[in-house]
Amino acid sequence: MSDPLIPLEPERPRLVETAAEGPLGGPSYSYRGAVIECQKGGHVCRLVMLEHPLHGHSFGVAGTITPLVDLWVDERRLPRYMRAVPKAKR
Repeated sequence: MSDPLIPLEPERPRLVETAAEGPLGGPSYSYRGAVIECQKGGHVCRLVMLEHPLHGHSFGVAGTITPLVDLWVDERRLPRYMRAVPKAKR
């Protein structure tokens, strides 16, 4: 008797370190078309993804940015608790 086929889960996207010391002095990563640049220590990181409404904003660790990228890539939206507000013109 043969084993029934078990559907495999699709491979989850991975955060890939691209530099140990990037533009902000800490590690840089690529993730699903985004670049995540961190300061030394990796506790404050910036999202670089031109088409994302939060492009250029800083957050906590890289792991706090990846769900924002996932939601944007998969559904083209931000979490319900977030709103992108255009920067004021000076």
